[in-house]
Amino acid sequence: MAMRGSLRLPTIFAFAFFCTPLLARTSPVPQSPKDTTFYNGTFRAQLRYKDWLPLAETNYRFESAAQGNPRLEGLSNATVAGKEDFKQQAWHATLGSYYNIIPNLMVGGFYRYAMGERHRNDWVSAGWINAAAWDWFWLNTNNRPEHAVIGDVTWRQALKFLPGENWVFELKNRVHYTWYSDGRYEVRDNWGKHSGNVAETKYVLRPGLQYFWLDGDKPFMTFFLQYEAHFALNFGTRSLVEQWGYFGFFYHVNEEVAVGMNIARAQWWWSESDSVKNIRPAVAGGPAETCSTVVGGPVDTNCNTIQYVATQRAWVIGFTAMLRFDFSPIE
Repeated sequence: MAMRGSLRLPTIFAFAFFCTPLLARTSPVPQSPKDTTFYNGTFRAQLRYKDWLPLAETNYRFESAAQGNPRLEGLSNATVAGKEDFKQQAWHATLGSYYNIIPNLMVGGFYRYAMGERHRNDWVSAGWINAAAWDWFWLNTNNRPEHAVIGDVTWRQALKFLPGENWVFELKNRVHYTWYSDGRYEVRDNWGKHSGNVAETKYVLRPGLQYFWLDGDKPFMTFFLQYEAHFALNFGTRSLVEQWGYFGFFYHVNEEVAVGMNIARAQWWWSESDSVKNIRPAVAGGPAETCSTVVGGPVDTNCNTIQYVATQRAWVIGFTAMLRFDFSPIE
């Protein structure tokens, strides 16, 4: 877990000296397995009719490591949600279409329905119930639906100068507008109570390189190498919030059916959730909500002054089945 890069070095040392008991015992910084493995299955069907390319896709991702909600000092959380031990299971379905403006340039629009996704505001506490508990934990979102509309602009360019000639460079640009509702954000149990309705916009940039191994004039194998970066446009305190690096292949069973496998290295950066930023400040007639430290140690620290960027990493092993049909009239 790294502190935000804008903090000066002396500030970091001061924070570490005064708050080590805090972070060692009851940290409001998100906890997650630093290295774990996800398994990913994708089914995709794509049609072509002249310059239109309708597409339907569904994906299921299963995290092998249990999330749990352990407190750093080894004690148990006091609330039911904080005691739950679960494995993250994300699923989505996407429907939409591309349109070829020119042979190298496609634009697309898609609708995406998902469940089980994790967002920065899913790191919450139940300190309202018991100010001594400090039950920071991840909400289980496996059954929470969310919606997104996606705009896509994709450029593809053959790289004839490379050995083998069958190389294609692809640059994909996407804007995701995602919205969802979670009533748990609004209840008093959620320390730092805030709106249950959330809308987030991010920009996704994905450059990639593909090599097509042909059997005569028909595809036999396709190999690809891709990098994907997700940039927050209207949420959080960090720009780059997620990145993926992929390597994989497709085996073309015939012209309509392909199956493939890929391995990816994924990383997420979690900045302060609203539960941290909205913790009650000091008011007339009462103290601020604070993170208690070791008895006899430094004075309590106001949790809403804490800044952090926590990192989660994973290996993702994926399997894909793809159908492609061309209904364009023969000219």
